Amino acid sequence: MTKYSIGLIPIVLASLLACSGATKSYAYYKGVDLSYINEMEDCGATYYENGIAKDPFQIFADHGANIVRVRLWHDPTARHTLPSQYSGYADVVKSIQRAKNAGMRVMLDFHYSDNWTDPADQAIPHAWAHLLGNTSALATEVYNYTYQTLNDLNQLGLMPELVQVGNETNGNILSAEGADLYPVDFARQATLLNAGLQAVQDAATSSSIKPKTILHVADPNNGDWWYSSIRDAGIQDYDIIGLSFYPEWHPGSVNDIGNIITSLKDKFAKEVMIVEVGSPWTSANNDSAANMMTVLPSAYGQPSIDAQRSFLVDLASEVYSRGGYGTVYWEPAWVSTGCQTQWGTGSHWDNATFFDFNNNLIENGGVKFLEQNYGNQTLPPANNTSSQTTTFWLDMSATAATSAYITGSFSGDAGWQIIEMQNQGNGIFSYTTQIPQDEVGAYYFLQDNDWSSRETVPSECALQWGSDRQYQITGSNQHLGHVWQSCQHVANPQGNVTFRLDLTGVPHTGAYITGELGGNAQWQLNQMAVEATGIYRFTTSIDAGSQGAFYFLNSEDWQSRETVPAECALVWDVDRQFTIASGYQTISLKWASCDSF
Repeated sequence: MTKYSIGLIPIVLASLLACSGATKSYAYYKGVDLSYINEMEDCGATYYENGIAKDPFQIFADHGANIVRVRLWHDPTARHTLPSQYSGYADVVKSIQRAKNAGMRVMLDFHYSDNWTDPADQAIPHAWAHLLGNTSALATEVYNYTYQTLNDLNQLGLMPELVQVGNETNGNILSAEGADLYPVDFARQATLLNAGLQAVQDAATSSSIKPKTILHVADPNNGDWWYSSIRDAGIQDYDIIGLSFYPEWHPGSVNDIGNIITSLKDKFAKEVMIVEVGSPWTSANNDSAANMMTVLPSAYGQPSIDAQRSFLVDLASEVYSRGGYGTVYWEPAWVSTGCQTQWGTGSHWDNATFFDFNNNLIENGGVKFLEQNYGNQTLPPANNTSSQTTTFWLDMSATAATSAYITGSFSGDAGWQIIEMQNQGNGIFSYTTQIPQDEVGAYYFLQDNDWSSRETVPSECALQWGSDRQYQITGSNQHLGHVWQSCQHVANPQGNVTFRLDLTGVPHTGAYITGELGGNAQWQLNQMAVEATGIYRFTTSIDAGSQGAFYFLNSEDWQSRETVPAECALVWDVDRQFTIASGYQTISLKWASCDSF
């Protein structure tokens, strides 16, 4: 939410790749920023549904919210104006616990300030002010603070699923109070934001929840120049473009916002999410604090309950239909109380909440956007689910192509990169990668290393955004294949593979192999045949293009497995890995060694 505006008074899906006319369906966040609730309740507010007092977190969960956004200030007790403990670490812990207790996920919003940050204010925390001219030292503070905060939350079982590194960072972050934030020094900006992004990644290594990262700017119309500039300055390793959209200050219709989302997704290959939106349900005021929200987009007329509901349902539907990641409403529970803000007494948002002036939920108001079904409600995996070997196949035999490429929303560094596929001969190409179990995503093929050479996917199997193919990972050694620009499936070829083991000089009562060997051999104790003294072999058929884990044993006992050296223990840090090309292949290895023979 923007302080500068206050100052003017902030998956189980349709059958995978089936040519059955199924509609697209994918993960979508429907959320609310509830950072004010603890303070409002301490100020005497009680929330009601149908006239009955009820926990506000549970109210929103019951109406379909699946994520809660929470802001974090560095040390709000240190600021000059109305020092407060709210939105400090202890308050955030309380909010996250309440959200998770209600069954919702959490987006944590680091402001990197003791107070509100927005396009006009990015005041450095009081504790870091002495480092204002030292970008390197500031980056270290950003890293340490971000890492420690997330590590502490993880120790409490409260790791957030999404982390916002900075809030409305249009201008120079970590600046002197009252400073002009423009022009933006994007080299400095990138150094500081990269420190926060790296801290999130590093903190995630010890957590079962791996947070996705968000970079956030206000006004969707600023998206192209800002994300282009930050990319050119060296930032690429983040997951989500986060946007604030307030019709009060940001021009554009719902359709205009949809066009911007499409453009940003195409240009930057990132998820796009509305992380803040607000709109009024009335022009009336419940206290002496000036209302900040007065208008909706012109198509919705004057503020009313119906107008607020229609606008939010339309916006969330548009974001979803354009492949957006979610929509979060800012502060639907900032009701009026007798407490002070930094600018008055009461609430500047009481006419833009989801509650009437008696704090009773407006059943037919903006809350309705949370109740809508966008897709099938399956959310992205948040836990450290196991990765599965997945092979994508492409048949381009009708084109006489000598090369082929693939791109998609694969996790990790491969996400939305143009990747060359392996030529298997006869116009068949493959690409094998590791994708987390249960992940759902989009992909398509290209004829050249050029975005303009992409295939046109038939509508019957363009299950993602009406233009892209869709994958869902349901198990190991999964194969997804199609004919170029067609819904026709490609049968995955198999290769005859012989594993050979040298046990010379090693005490043994036989030789065995186990692993992701396919068919009846999958993770069984498979006895190897004697080839010569101390040499054993095992032949099987494994799908070409597959990768998988395996290891050897020197008796018919699971306890007799080899210890694979670290440099070749490529799977789970304990097992060997095979990669199968087309045709016949032999893999010959020495016991407990990376050496072949």
